[in-house]
Amino acid sequence: MNKYRQSGMTTLLITSMLLIVALLLSLGSYKNLFYQIKRTQNEVLARQSYWLAEGGLECGYSTIRETKDVNAELSHCITAFDNTLDSLSLDLTLSPALLTSNKKGAILSKSISVNGGGSHGVIKSSADLYFKGDHEYYADPNYELPDKSWACLVLRYKKLFYVNDDSTTFFTDKGIEGGAKICNDEYITATKSLPNINKDISYEDKMDIFKETFNKERIDWETVRDSDVFTQFNVVDPNNCATEIKNKITTEKRYIWVTGNCFLEQATGLDELSKESQKGDGIFLLVENGLLSVNGTSSTFKGIIYHFINNYSPVESGTNQWSISTYGMWTYISNLTMYKPKGITLTPIQQEEMRDKLVFFMNGSFVPSGGYIFDTPDKLAYFNMASDLSYDGTLIDNLLSEFNIPTWVQGSWNDL
Repeated sequence: MNKYRQSGMTTLLITSMLLIVALLLSLGSYKNLFYQIKRTQNEVLARQSYWLAEGGLECGYSTIRETKDVNAELSHCITAFDNTLDSLSLDLTLSPALLTSNKKGAILSKSISVNGGGSHGVIKSSADLYFKGDHEYYADPNYELPDKSWACLVLRYKKLFYVNDDSTTFFTDKGIEGGAKICNDEYITATKSLPNINKDISYEDKMDIFKETFNKERIDWETVRDSDVFTQFNVVDPNNCATEIKNKITTEKRYIWVTGNCFLEQATGLDELSKESQKGDGIFLLVENGLLSVNGTSSTFKGIIYHFINNYSPVESGTNQWSISTYGMWTYISNLTMYKPKGITLTPIQQEEMRDKLVFFMNGSFVPSGGYIFDTPDKLAYFNMASDLSYDGTLIDNLLSEFNIPTWVQGSWNDL
């Protein structure tokens, strides 16, 4: 009888132990399941934070791109989502600028290129430059130095520039227009001749004029031309180019892209073009693949003149195209005494070679207040007689801001 009682207790004990083991296993499984659920929830929250931070970057970038202003207010992007961001900021002290978005520890950053739409200097040139006569320019202040003076810029060139041997003073830096700022002495060239120049005349063999102006590669120039920014037309009569340009300008259309030879003559509408430019916020005039001349006095053009050569030669079938000008330019240009630079002796053949590279010729004292930009590699731009150029930084910034379109810098982030 005791034997049977002991068998029952054994069975009960074994059953209890099995139930306890099963319960322990269940509790362990539940704990592991709870951990997995919690981990999944954390992963979901992490990805939500990631995509909210990513949305903050896109919102900030879209705001900067739409306003074309890297100083645009971004606070609305922080509260644009159901769950607000912790922060969104653009660090302009870095180059390129760094846009950073933070949401619950998900910190994402992308670099934004804000280059383009900026071009310092009164004259910028990838062409060789030639000066004959006396030339006086107000400087671009450029940037402030520690002593509160300014690192002024007047001329930036990529290859060569010449001064004619009969020029008494080829260049006088007039300082900064208005006198509120002062150029540092090291950045003033005054009544000097080569090679005695100062830092306001800057040799820059790596200069990419097209990229710094339009924020596009030069090979993509047609996309700039065909954009909504420019009013484009082909010149019908090169000798009447000023009038043709004037007729294209309206309050809404102040970016003009001209294709072909363009001789801006006082006798055929240059004064009227200058007056038209004064009516609004300035004109951006680009002349592409053609000769460009300015022949006039006492006229001020409110704007920038940009000369662009991609695939063009001033000599076609043995004929120099300057000879088609009906207002005497060829009389100057064909005279080989115009090509007698200081300190260099050229043979007649070398003088002819220089003449046949000439694509820009200024005769007189016509003044564009936004300066000249010569994007004409391996060609020659010639300033004849006297010139007196001012510098209107506000005008230039306004005109070039149209091309200051921020872009993401490829390779500045990892989406993995």
